[in-house]
Amino acid sequence: MQSAKKLVLVDEFDREYKRLQRPGDAVAKTGQSLQLSDTLRDQSIADDKKVRQYVSALHRYLNVRKEVPTEPKVEPNFGTTPVRQQRRRRRRQRQPWAPY
Repeated sequence: MQSAKKLVLVDEFDREYKRLQRPGDAVAKTGQSLQLSDTLRDQSIADDKKVRQYVSALHRYLNVRKEVPTEPKVEPNFGTTPVRQQRRRRRRQRQPWAPY
């Protein structure tokens, strides 16, 4: 039997395209998860600071949402005109010109 070699062409930017197609919350959760584990592994940080960093990273990890909150819809009120407050400008006092 003959052995055959397969040649597969791979797009160089395929990984980048796939990363862009992933949902934003999954990308954010992955980054936050890595930050959590890196915080625990770091030996150069004192334990009390490590706990604070871990707790703050854990809060960020837990608060990642799938849906972006929508802004409340505001309808314009065409019945009234807006009142603009004018600022008064103070004039500079001019000094009289005097020859040297």
